[in-house]
Amino acid sequence: MNILPIFDILYIILMMIIDFIILGEIFRKEYIRRRAALFLTSFIGYMGVEAFAIGDVLFYHGSLLIELLLIPLASIPLILSTFVKDEVIRLKSDILTGLTFAITITVDELAMGYLYSGAFGPHTSNLFVNSVSNVAFAIMMMTDGLFFLAISKSKNITEISLATFAISMAFLPSLYLGFPKEIELIVSIITSVIMVINIITLYLIEIKRITLEGQLFSISLALLDFLMMLGLDFFVIFRDLLTISLMIFISMIWYFILLLHSFPQRKINFGIKYPFLFMIFVNLAELSMGLGESVLGYRSIEWLFPYNPLMMAEMMINKILVSNLVLKALFISFAYIMSITMTPFYVIMMGAEMSYLVYERFKHVKKVKKWSLVIITGIPLFTVLIPYYTDFYVFGMSGMILPVTLLPFIISIIAVMVASSLFGRRAYCNAVCMAAHMWTNVFYDQFKPKRSSKIWDYLRWIFIFPMFLTFELYIGEQLNVINLPLNPLNLYGMLVLNYVWWFFYFLTPFFGTYSCARQGWCGFGTFAGFFNKVLFKISAKDVNVCGNCEVKSCEASCPIKIPISKDILNKGYTNRISCVGCGDCVEACPYENLEIIDIRKYISKS
Repeated sequence: MNILPIFDILYIILMMIIDFIILGEIFRKEYIRRRAALFLTSFIGYMGVEAFAIGDVLFYHGSLLIELLLIPLASIPLILSTFVKDEVIRLKSDILTGLTFAITITVDELAMGYLYSGAFGPHTSNLFVNSVSNVAFAIMMMTDGLFFLAISKSKNITEISLATFAISMAFLPSLYLGFPKEIELIVSIITSVIMVINIITLYLIEIKRITLEGQLFSISLALLDFLMMLGLDFFVIFRDLLTISLMIFISMIWYFILLLHSFPQRKINFGIKYPFLFMIFVNLAELSMGLGESVLGYRSIEWLFPYNPLMMAEMMINKILVSNLVLKALFISFAYIMSITMTPFYVIMMGAEMSYLVYERFKHVKKVKKWSLVIITGIPLFTVLIPYYTDFYVFGMSGMILPVTLLPFIISIIAVMVASSLFGRRAYCNAVCMAAHMWTNVFYDQFKPKRSSKIWDYLRWIFIFPMFLTFELYIGEQLNVINLPLNPLNLYGMLVLNYVWWFFYFLTPFFGTYSCARQGWCGFGTFAGFFNKVLFKISAKDVNVCGNCEVKSCEASCPIKIPISKDILNKGYTNRISCVGCGDCVEACPYENLEIIDIRKYISKS
């Protein structure tokens, strides 16, 4: 019986226990002597050197000389301790000490991963990849996240975010080489689930912490989430292990820096640049996650990964022959973005994030609590179940798994017309459309536009014509009158909702929320808005109250920038086609003078 692998595991467990004893004591104490901190850094470094030397000698036929060469490196902090003043320092305020600990601990865990890979693999030509891409390194990251969360005194949103960040890396599929493909997919899905939780925590931190530390924390982790998911894409598509291993290593160093160091808490001018950076990295992380998981899961779980987005994008590109370079570039970008954002996995992932953010909004609002629950209910129903698993039509969402047939299409349009007549445009643009779910939540409320332009009131009538033309072409194709290379219903819907909308969503801090309704480039939303004129109204209980109002909170809160006060003073209510019925004006009125009128009001009166 070969006892070396058993010795290997026992030695790693012992090293981890010693590490946690040392780090646990350091983490609990707010102050430490500088020389003691440097001594402990060297001690952890010696353990790493020992693990590396044992692995090199036992499994790679190396020489003990490597240990003699590495010990001086691990001794640098100890040597420095003889020259520095032995003063008491606050560990979380001393960046040099925190950085030294972070690098030393990560290298120590890298050495343990190297020792494990020597006994159990992988055995690639790259020793760094071998050290990171193994189960032992995964267990260490997961244990780090759980241990430091357990001993944390506060267990606040920042601590939970750090823990989920570390644990999400522990399930990246590159760490499970040699396991069956099914295991790779399962752990990869677990990574995505935990990362979605991490992204939700980052949203909440981004909202609540208008400090340098809060912004650095949320933006940096969003960036590293993106880089890890980019590494996942490289692994899944090219079987490249180096990129994902490097991203994990960098992320672990930053994890320990954030754990062991507190950055300045000073207030900052929030502005646009911080949320814009945050949104860029979060959106890129989500896109990369959707791509990697859908490629990895293709042909494994059909209802969740029905197609390979790369193959679909290439198929679309091959069908359209465009010679103009600009048009070709636009169509290629559309093909790739659409093929990723239309995957059920991506939609479910985004739906989960937005559901929680809508729930956070629900906890704070008073007048539109019930409608917030309607939105939360509508997310799984209208963005996943109906468009993907039935042949009914939800604008921009249907047709990726089951093609929309003519009769369900007609029924769907009639349903939108009836619901919008009874409840106003909000029946579609709040309860059904995924775009509304993404904007009607606690994070995006801060990006309401300051003003609008009259030009959009005219352009919206131009934008609606492509929609009617698309419907005509689709009906003609269904009746075999014409034959087209691409389904016009899918092409137009996905162009608007999964490309144009995605661009405006990405730039929400600049264009504001609900640009689709305010600017009118979503023809289907304008179509639903026609039915605002049937029963729907935002009405004043007492017009005189509005006449005496000087603050006009209703107009400031409106994401469409409708002149609500002017409409009410003229006719007692507003029901413009562009109104999405979000209810923010009702919520914002300091006199509680506004109310939403729809079919429910008429029924209650009768």
